[in-house]
Amino acid sequence: MIDCQSDLLSNLESRFTVPLIAIDNRRNAIDRLHPLFTIEGTVMMMITELAGAIPARSIGRRVATLAAQEYEIKTALDMLISGI
Repeated sequence: MIDCQSDLLSNLESRFTVPLIAIDNRRNAIDRLHPLFTIEGTVMMMITELAGAIPARSIGRRVATLAAQEYEIKTALDMLISGI
């Protein structure tokens, strides 16, 4: 999953996250809504429409950072919320 919540709000008991799934094809993907990221050698697709809050305590250890892909992540969230 991608933790999309600002660390300025780390005192909240929940975190806004978006799931990732390993993929082997993009048959039903919408490019702007479902960006791809390579994490530890595996291609993962952001499943933006399944975004939601989860308890902060249920988040495990960080395995990677996607800070360099901030534009793609924000574009996917914008597509989900505004359709553009």
